[in-house]
Amino acid sequence: MKRVLSALYAVLLITAGMPPSGAEELSPSASLLGNGGFEKGLEGWVFRPGDASQVALVDGGSDRGQILELNPDGRLLGVETSHVILGEQIDPAKAYKVQADLKSEGLQRGIFAFSMYCFDAEGKTLKQISFYPLNTKSSAHDWRQVRGSFGPGTSNLLPEGTHSIRIRFSFYEDNANCQGQVSVDNVVLKSFDPPRREGWPKEITADVGDLQVRFESRSFWTLYRIDYKQTRLGLDRWGSHYGSVIKFPGVGFIGSGHTENEDEQILELSLWVDGNPVQDPPPALKAEKVRLLKKSRIRDFLLTTEIEIQDNQIVEDVRLIAEKETPVDLIYHFMHPWTVTATDFLAELPDGSRVEGAFEGNRGQRIDQAVRWSAIYDASTDKGVVTYVVDVPEGDDWRTRYWDLPDRYRKHYFTTFLNRSVPADKEFHYRVRNIPFQADAKLWHKVATQLAEQIKDN
Repeated sequence: MKRVLSALYAVLLITAGMPPSGAEELSPSASLLGNGGFEKGLEGWVFRPGDASQVALVDGGSDRGQILELNPDGRLLGVETSHVILGEQIDPAKAYKVQADLKSEGLQRGIFAFSMYCFDAEGKTLKQISFYPLNTKSSAHDWRQVRGSFGPGTSNLLPEGTHSIRIRFSFYEDNANCQGQVSVDNVVLKSFDPPRREGWPKEITADVGDLQVRFESRSFWTLYRIDYKQTRLGLDRWGSHYGSVIKFPGVGFIGSGHTENEDEQILELSLWVDGNPVQDPPPALKAEKVRLLKKSRIRDFLLTTEIEIQDNQIVEDVRLIAEKETPVDLIYHFMHPWTVTATDFLAELPDGSRVEGAFEGNRGQRIDQAVRWSAIYDASTDKGVVTYVVDVPEGDDWRTRYWDLPDRYRKHYFTTFLNRSVPADKEFHYRVRNIPFQADAKLWHKVATQLAEQIKDN
């Protein structure tokens, strides 16, 4: 039946919005792993740590065949492939996709990871690359296809000196008391060509007035850095994504740099510099005005995204249409991972009242309601950013959030469609204006308010 399932993968991935080439690349029958479907038992798989008493080979039914159930039973557990050698099984000059079907019954203690380990010639671990983690707060889910990538042109470059890799499924808990159950099937390792726009570089850095921004191809051309007067405001760190993302029930996030489930599909892309279209953009440019326009697809959603940088401001605009009524857990627009050194926040609500406070690293969602505008401030640099909400759909239930995550960021989210369905064939238009500023700590509230009032009056 695995042969039947292999043939079905192309159909399933195409209907999910993936290109046909992606379906072929990720077909289980074409995998470099000889026993990724566990039809030969545990041949080609090893325990590190753990033993056979913590796993079971189970009949998954006519559609799936044999599957591997992992149950650590109060101990550490790692099940991984034998060493896959660079220069033999895989080519260090190529990029590779890693894919697996996972089913989680939930975790009671510890964490689970679908990951990859990199080793040097002596077998020393150089790096772990995580593709899909679970913890005790993660919801149980039915079979879900998850994936990652590594190699040139991806976000996961192999460290210098890598001699071999291992694909791994593991449980860990500080006291070795791992409790939970995850099932695994159809593990695939296959080379692929990372998407790239013909004539476009992998990234574009633009200096516009006192702003420097970077556009990133790996996140399907979103912002990926915001500097103001040579000070970092918006992080440039892979995994701290910008742009729009949609969380689908039972699937997870899709869009921007969230490629663990599916890729956002670029339909059209153009760059305008000082009012003129640029067919083959350089990797670095200096201008008075830069405009990036993108049309893309996330499953049954069509998005038109515009980013314009001019006069020390960044204007972001999104128009979203669902081709059919679609339930979602939520949609995030205008994600901005502001630096973790940001100390304070301020917002004006639609009724004119204020919300203010200090970031504490408490992992909470600060503000979490609709605003006219919001701002963050970093006392260590005397700089901050005002985000003014210019356009939202009438009657839409949306809110501004700042995720106060210690040691990582103070991340801005424009949150819509919380546990709702998006109606078909209706356009939803969102627009914000981001204005960085510099101000003394005693005056920053006044400066931020004045900037917001100037936008309101215009």
